[in-house]
Formats: sequence, C-alpha cells, structure tokens
Amino acid sequence: MEQNGFVKSEEDLQKVVTLGLLLEYTDGFLIPRLSDVMDEKIMASEQRMDERMNERMGKLEYDLKSYIDQKLDEKLSEYTLMLFKKLDNRFERERQFKAKVVELFKKNNFGTPEDIAFLEGLAS
Repeated sequence: MEQNGFVKSEEDLQKVVTLGLLLEYTDGFLIPRLSDVMDEKIMASEQRMDERMNERMGKLEYDLKSYIDQKLDEKLSEYTLMLFKKLDNRFERERQFKAKVVELFKKNNFGTPEDIAFLEGLAS
C-alpha cells in the first residue's frame, strides 16, 4: 500500500505510534515536504514582488519622464518668450534710431527730397 510517497506494509500500519516513529516520519517526510512548500511559496512571493516592483518602476519612470518633459516645455517657453522680447526691444530701438536720423536730415535739409523719402520708407 502506498501513502503520500511512502510504501507502507500492513505491519507498518499496525505499529503503535511512538516518539521515535514520529521523529522518523517528521525527518523523512514532513520537514522535506514543508521545505519544498516553503520554497515554492517564497519563489511565488518573490515573483509577485518582482512583478509589482517592475510595475512601480515603470510608473515612476513614466512619471519622471512626464515631469522632465513638462519642465523642459516650460523652460523652452520661457526662453522663447524672453528671446522674442529682446528681439522686439532691439527692433524698436533700431526703428527709433532710423526715425531720429530721418528727422535730423529733414531738420537740417541734408540730402535731396528723394533721399529723405527713401530713408523715411526704410525707417517705417
């Protein structure tokens, strides 16, 4: 007769359970089987933990990339706005300079009317 991987004879089944028999059964069957079960549970637990860790790391990586992209977009917008303001200021100063030159040429009658008209067209 076979029971839980052990072949038992009729004689073995009729034995009185003693401490020695319990120790033999514990050492020969229970401890190895418990060890196998614990190993399986630990491996399954480690696998689930790895899967959860991978999911969390993926989410953290996505969140970090999103945050960096957002900050880069904000900085790029700030720098672009600053650059356009500087360009506008420069063009405004140049326009004012050209208008002042034309005004001085008119005031001092410097150049022909055609030259002054040409310069006024460039200044506007």
